[in-house]
Amino acid sequence: MDRERAETHLRLLAEAELRRATTPPADRRLLDECHSVRLELVAQALHAVHAFDMDAANEIRAELAAALGVRQSRPVPGGLAPNAQAHLSRPRPEPPYPSAGHQRPPSPRPPWRVIPVDEVIRTRADDVEGELHLLTFAQTTASAWFTAVGYWGPDQEPERGVPPGVRLTHAWTAVDDKGTSYQFSASAGLPYAEWSGVLELRPNPSHEIRWLNLSAPGGPATRIALNSRRARPDITVVPAAVSPGELLLTDIAAGFLALASPEQVPLHLAAARPGALDRAADGLADIIAALQAAAALSPSSRLPGQLADLCARLGISSHRISAPIAGDLPEPWLSLLAHCRHGTPEQAPVPGWAVTAAELPDLDGAQVTVLALHNGEHGQFLHLLASGVTPEYTWRYGQIAHRMPVLWLHDPGGHWHTARPVRSAPLRDTDDFMLWLRIVPPLEHGIPWVDVLATGQSAETRARLPLGWKH
Repeated sequence: MDRERAETHLRLLAEAELRRATTPPADRRLLDECHSVRLELVAQALHAVHAFDMDAANEIRAELAAALGVRQSRPVPGGLAPNAQAHLSRPRPEPPYPSAGHQRPPSPRPPWRVIPVDEVIRTRADDVEGELHLLTFAQTTASAWFTAVGYWGPDQEPERGVPPGVRLTHAWTAVDDKGTSYQFSASAGLPYAEWSGVLELRPNPSHEIRWLNLSAPGGPATRIALNSRRARPDITVVPAAVSPGELLLTDIAAGFLALASPEQVPLHLAAARPGALDRAADGLADIIAALQAAAALSPSSRLPGQLADLCARLGISSHRISAPIAGDLPEPWLSLLAHCRHGTPEQAPVPGWAVTAAELPDLDGAQVTVLALHNGEHGQFLHLLASGVTPEYTWRYGQIAHRMPVLWLHDPGGHWHTARPVRSAPLRDTDDFMLWLRIVPPLEHGIPWVDVLATGQSAETRARLPLGWKH
């Protein structure tokens, strides 16, 4: 990774944007808004692969905005404002943080205790009656919680703005095997016609509790056993040497396939509607050039050509990738392409869930445990517990998450599935996160197992997870 070349590339792009805004025929939108979408997109890509820091990139973006502002207020015949070019080109002092490629290693985390639960609690809150499905239990030194999914009838939907998990659990109590009493704090996850989230015990248990007697309004106490053993998945680890740029482009390709699928899963959380696929690829050529300039992507990598081939097969013409089309697309891409051409959205059955509770091997400092998956009105969602992974921000192509491996799922029928981030939530007093990913296309309800393929820079892991389905 070359931080100096990354900064040089970003400054040259800023200068090109300044010329584009101030040289006839000028880009009036860029001049009026004093904001470059191209510069922002490239800065985000360089930050995603740790070639440049976003704060430093924001300084360059601010310098461009200042130069455009100067040009607007003091027009100079024939070109730039006198100080604009010098302002963008001046050297910037070295930052006080470590340079890209020398990231501080993650602190070792205490071991998680993760137990499959698979209990259904029928409960009532005021005028709302529903079912809460406790999927898994997890305990760390800082907190203990259940992952859960709640369902209720369409004529009993809770009032807007109040997460159903809060309504359905606000009066719950529990007592453990040592006689300690607890209440529950619900944090929202996926607020659709079903609700998925986290139910945290308050106070935090001081020991490894063996069971909980859970009492919910309108029903008898339920004993939740917390000593069940989980099946160990078959795991294969293959060493690899994948550049951060290749990982980023692979994730972008998975997002395109999800958007082009019959389910039309948006590329990013902020999208109110999927939008045109062709417009989504605008900027790919700029990203690839920046990754190569920063040595985050080898000039000999086949990923740019494969991405150009994928765009061509999806009918995307706006990518402007200059690499020659490569005809050897990865198997997961080809499988998703076949699904895109099928033309009929695959609806996940409602309701239904499967508990797995399987920890994947460490990948470049990221620890990921697959907890469960559930079917809902808006698709099928994978529940993950992650450490060493930091969801940072949403950009045009999805979500940037520090150290998050690229995930694919492979079913017994030979079909591949992508898993796109939908929501993340930090857990109290830890560096751990809950992550929810939408599976595209949904796994067939009732399949006995699924392979989860996780790709990082140093290795690729493949874990066969047994699925215990309920509905």
